[in-house]
Amino acid sequence: MKASVSALSVALVVAIAGCGGDSPSGGTSSGKQVGAANAPEARKLIKQTFGANPRAKSGLLSGRIDIAIKGAPLFRKGVAVTMSGPFRQDKGRDPVGNFSVGLELKDKIYGADLILIGNEVLIGLGSTAYLVPADIGANMRRPLRGADNALTGVLGVFRVNPDRWAKNPRIVGNEKIAGEDVVHASAAIHTNRFFLDVAKLVNILTSLRFTEVAGLPLAVDAKARAALSRSVTSATGDLYSGAEDHVMRRAAFKMAMKMSAKDRKILGGISSIKVSGDVTTIDVGSPTQIEAPTTRGSYAELQVSLDALSEAAQQEAQESP
Repeated sequence: MKASVSALSVALVVAIAGCGGDSPSGGTSSGKQVGAANAPEARKLIKQTFGANPRAKSGLLSGRIDIAIKGAPLFRKGVAVTMSGPFRQDKGRDPVGNFSVGLELKDKIYGADLILIGNEVLIGLGSTAYLVPADIGANMRRPLRGADNALTGVLGVFRVNPDRWAKNPRIVGNEKIAGEDVVHASAAIHTNRFFLDVAKLVNILTSLRFTEVAGLPLAVDAKARAALSRSVTSATGDLYSGAEDHVMRRAAFKMAMKMSAKDRKILGGISSIKVSGDVTTIDVGSPTQIEAPTTRGSYAELQVSLDALSEAAQQEAQESP
């Protein structure tokens, strides 16, 4: 198994989750005592934020994830994943969105637009949009179908499921972010669930050939997921949910992993990984325009461009020391 497996598994999942812009200004704590782990009020907050919520109907997602990796020359300069863009849900319809997604790797930036509109999934490159085949698009759009929380549905497209990942959540207190009142909760992370969702996202990216183009592994198998999960030394997350509307304003997480000698062999020699991510939602409830490029290209035409990029990535990998 190549050394890029563990880096990809951590990096690509949260990319997602809506990454790309600057982190929000820090909150001001109310000084309240931290609540009990897994208390009813903490579980209720998670459900209110990621369950049915008509007030999470529009906004602008942005965020960034940084990954520091030791033991893998390919990633000695680290990896960063970004994503940003608007989303909206009209009454009786599935959520729509237009997101710029980027992967920073080896001093290069790989980027494209992911457009979810109507019943289509489009890949935007420059001024041209390419329609993703129906079978791949249907798999990607599954979390949007009948969504009763537009934000949760959009995050689900990237297989980001904070409500599934939260372990023993607790209320920290009331704070303010960018002048808005929020409730701050913290939690540990169910690493098995986290890495399972990572694998699902990697499968989607592979079906779109993005992993191939970036020179990354095409899958994260059960053996790799188990090695990653047991290597975790710390994994915590924070949620900042609107005090009145219960819409996620910020989600952040940190994860550290240290691999045993056995798991280094499974993960291509990687000895440690540190990951930090920050996702924000602003302009909640504001009118949002979601548009796709008017110029359409065929998926076959997109494949020609991907063939060239993939060939260049393979050539570079062979020349790298």
